[in-house]
Amino acid sequence: MTQTVDALPDDRREGPVSIPFPSRISSDFQAAQDRHLAWPKSFGFLSSEAEESHHLKGQFPLIAAMFYPNATGSELDIGIDQQSWYFLFDDALDDQWGQSPERVRHLVELVKEGTTGAGCPLPLASSFADMRRRSSQDMPQHWIERSSAHWSSYLDHHVHEARSRQTGSPMSLSAYLRVRRHTIGVAPVMDLAERLSSCVLPDHLYELPHLSTMREMTKMFIICDNDVISLDKDAALGENNNLVLSLEREHGLSRPEAIEKVLRRQEEVLQIFTATHHALLRATEESQLDPTARDLLKRYCTEALQTTIRGAYDWHHTSTRYRM
Repeated sequence: MTQTVDALPDDRREGPVSIPFPSRISSDFQAAQDRHLAWPKSFGFLSSEAEESHHLKGQFPLIAAMFYPNATGSELDIGIDQQSWYFLFDDALDDQWGQSPERVRHLVELVKEGTTGAGCPLPLASSFADMRRRSSQDMPQHWIERSSAHWSSYLDHHVHEARSRQTGSPMSLSAYLRVRRHTIGVAPVMDLAERLSSCVLPDHLYELPHLSTMREMTKMFIICDNDVISLDKDAALGENNNLVLSLEREHGLSRPEAIEKVLRRQEEVLQIFTATHHALLRATEESQLDPTARDLLKRYCTEALQTTIRGAYDWHHTSTRYRM
């Protein structure tokens, strides 16, 4: 059971792009919001009022409840804990771990031990292992292996970002997008949606070309949206690897021109996503797929892909994390 976004905070902001999918939120959002700090605190995070206040600004129960509108109770908690972990990891890279590629690589290797549910005592690693163990429980082996590979790729590509920060040389636009499609962290979000919305795809369906295109468009849409929303914060912190800033450097654009170009790209990506979805539906109706497989594909598109686009967009334009 889901609710509409009437339950969202009153200070939510409208974004510049029109999304053709409805805003949705889990019916368990408010209760989950009340209980969500217990998990990071159980691993030693958020030990001060300042740390807790900073974490709360992210509104992680909100984004999880919109990514996974069908989930409630302990299942929704997995989604919230995943979002909490993402940003605990991100903050750690900004603070004590991100000064060199070597330190980032060391952290990544410690965390990667948990992609199969086993981790070291380091809080970032042990919390990841716990989240990973719970998300993989009772899941088919092909999903566990696929999602493990996505997590490993997400973690490994942070080393590339660290090398750029160390040298002070921004990545080229093409290199940035190759790295960012992994570090944006969208693939594990879509993987978890398969579990939390009961739409786990067998490999032969997951690998359909239409779905590969739709997943890539989902990543690109969120990269565009995130980099516009986080632009002021990134610029203030001296972070050069941002799509808007890359366009300014490589195409000689003004700030408003670069932003407009990103927004146009975001609209184009959404159009490609929608057209590919329609083409997939037509192809499946004409194929030899049985009705169960067709229904599973439709559910995956709606409950794992559309909810990821819509949920990220709504959260970006609501959360205070990126406000200066």
